[in-house]
Amino acid sequence: MATTPADKLSLWRRYAASGNPKDRDRLIEEYAPLARRVVDRLQIVPWGCVSYDDLTNHALIGLINCVDRYNPELGISFPGYATPRIRGAVLDALRGLDWAPRTVRQQEARLQRAYGELESRLGRPPEDDEVADHLGVSRSELEAMLSDLSRVSVSSLDELIAGEEGAHSRLDLQVDERAADPQRASTATAGREQLANSIRQLPEREKLVVTLYYYEELTLREIGSVIGVTEQRVSQIHTRAMLRLNHKLTRHEELVAAV
Repeated sequence: MATTPADKLSLWRRYAASGNPKDRDRLIEEYAPLARRVVDRLQIVPWGCVSYDDLTNHALIGLINCVDRYNPELGISFPGYATPRIRGAVLDALRGLDWAPRTVRQQEARLQRAYGELESRLGRPPEDDEVADHLGVSRSELEAMLSDLSRVSVSSLDELIAGEEGAHSRLDLQVDERAADPQRASTATAGREQLANSIRQLPEREKLVVTLYYYEELTLREIGSVIGVTEQRVSQIHTRAMLRLNHKLTRHEELVAAV
């Protein structure tokens, strides 16, 4: 099994040149933990016909597709290339199963509208009490709605950027940044700035969770240890952040899609 970056690069180049099935199997074995980590970070609670093993199998299928398509000469790390595609394979499978209860999906749409309408009206992120008043529910009922949604929601920053359909399809081609045309590079830069600005406008704890989850790539459990709350509480904070970002990023959909 490859152990050093040089060993891995050599293995990738050998597989790219020969397509040797043994090299392919070694690469799949080498990166299988990446597929499992993607599942662990998706915060999905097994529900009905969906088990952890099912999710892992879909992730491994996504991993195998990535191994077959990866080009090591473009200067993109394999984890960076594969992670969003593996996540997309799992999310696509879940959408096909229509696994989440319809009532939770309705709650999600209701909450998205509430956070968006209030932020537009107030000019700032709304407080939980303001959201509860807007929805005509108590603070505890709002917390229960967020808890229900956090247990079955697969909403993520990647999906908000790419859109509901084909959340990973815009990443299917590896782009050599050195060959990118100036206009495309400029648009991508502006999109990254808009995304970063939207995250900066989140309340502090939500901003911290998003940063640790997407940029430092910690799991929800690891984030909970960092900020001193339970994994379920981190999941609620993440869900609230995604509801807010849905409104922010939708207003700049074409720009952010270039990221």
